[in-house]
Amino acid sequence: MKKKVFILINTLGTGGAERVVSLLIHNWKNRYDITLVLLIDIIEYDLPKNIPIICLKQPFIENGFLTTLKLPFLTWQYRNLCKKHNADISLSFLKRPNYMNCLSKLIGNKAKIIISERSYYSELIKTLPPLQRKLSVFLTRKLYPHADRIVTNSLIMKKDLEENFNIRSAYSVIPNPMNLEFIERSSKEVSDIPVNASFNFINVGAFRKEKNHKNLIEAFYKIKHLNVKLYLLGHRFLRDELKALVKTLHLESQIIFLDFDTNPFKYLSKCDCFVLPSDFEGFPNALVEAMACGLPVISTDCLSGPREILDPDTDPGVNVTDKIEIAEYGILVPVKNPQLLADAMELMVKDKELQNRLHQKSVERAQDFESGKIIEQYTGVVEST
Repeated sequence: MKKKVFILINTLGTGGAERVVSLLIHNWKNRYDITLVLLIDIIEYDLPKNIPIICLKQPFIENGFLTTLKLPFLTWQYRNLCKKHNADISLSFLKRPNYMNCLSKLIGNKAKIIISERSYYSELIKTLPPLQRKLSVFLTRKLYPHADRIVTNSLIMKKDLEENFNIRSAYSVIPNPMNLEFIERSSKEVSDIPVNASFNFINVGAFRKEKNHKNLIEAFYKIKHLNVKLYLLGHRFLRDELKALVKTLHLESQIIFLDFDTNPFKYLSKCDCFVLPSDFEGFPNALVEAMACGLPVISTDCLSGPREILDPDTDPGVNVTDKIEIAEYGILVPVKNPQLLADAMELMVKDKELQNRLHQKSVERAQDFESGKIIEQYTGVVEST
């Protein structure tokens, strides 16, 4: 008899965790009896038609703190669903679903509880309002230890939970899966980026504060004298503020804001180098996606993810602070250092041999994240928990 697997997540809108869920469902549709449970009724990924989908509340976005206060009610609903359908495994992604999943065990959910932590939490909580920060830390410390297994995207995230939140549990470190065949096919679509007219840098990601696009724009300003352009593919949040900065620096002709597109690969494949300027990450999907498109990459050596991706044989807890580091699969630079980021970008423009070597290395490294390999690891977790 097939195991009954419940998957709990906020929405199935665009995002890294959401993409993982969609890939798992497609790959597990014949192996397990899957039910997808959403907190908000948003679905932007194609799913197999025979997968039951249950939404626990109305389709509107609420204040995060208020939603957290609703956790007991939502958890009770979720626990009843798991009991009614005799769920064997309850797998959750992202913070509030993880809280609910762990809490459901305390009120009678008999399923094995697996939670997937997606962020470097010590940094993430610094972005929260004080009251929400205290509540989130309390819930993480009190509820996460009740999970039967915790899946993290990186070794540093696991270390963070163990050392800074005292969460002793069974862990599995599994990076995000990449559908390389889909990326290659999508990358061949036509885009409006002119090829070979200039050296084109690109960044893909929502314009959130922690992504630090300001750092990238300031670095680009220092190399504006070169024949370069920068394409920013993102949406929402700080977009207007960043556009104002570009205007102030008189860079409108060189920094181009692209409208959000569900196919970023057609833009990535037409550019020459991907730059990740983040202050912190969980597992930067966009970095690996760019590598899958064959781009040389430059990234801040932030926690967590970039070092484990670009220089996997080094200590992920030791980060570069005062220089450029040419790693095995890309270039690492210190966090919040526009000058060294600019130096790395200029080096990439001028050193053709480095470009070619990192192009080959990117393609090689991306193979390690092929979806089939990664989903096998998730399957191993489900089977062994």
